[in-house]
Amino acid sequence: IELSYGSSFCYDKDMSFSYSLEQKAGAQATLSFILLVGGIIMEIAIAGSIVAYFLSGTGLGERLSLRALAAASVGIQDAELKIIRNKEATPGTYSIGVGNDTVNITIARVVDASHGTYIYTITSTGSASTRKRKLVKTLVVDSLTGLSSSEKEQEEPI
Repeated sequence: IELSYGSSFCYDKDMSFSYSLEQKAGAQATLSFILLVGGIIMEIAIAGSIVAYFLSGTGLGERLSLRALAAASVGIQDAELKIIRNKEATPGTYSIGVGNDTVNITIARVVDASHGTYIYTITSTGSASTRKRKLVKTLVVDSLTGLSSSEKEQEEPI
């Protein structure tokens, strides 16, 4: 019996079934093609998931960085309030929690006797998960009246 695909089937005298090698070669080529196409599809899927991971991670990193900056700003405001309430506030370090984030605040003081002022340097480091931002503010307080003025506030690299 001849089929149209180029392979031949026949029955032997003992009624056993046999077929030619042409069909095996075609099946091997089909299997190779399926594996090749499947591999290409898997590579595209893996590449797409890696790109999606990095794009979502970038957005998350920016949000965490903004949260850390906001926490550092809250730390500056907290230290500023302590200094305004008590013009002779003692220098030191303390931590506060802002939601799920933390802030480490350091207050340093220099006495400028020639001008009758205290020069406070407030350093606030806000942490949000894996991101950290640091703000530094210089505050000048009159030692007699307690009047305070802000000299500068800037972000510094960590």
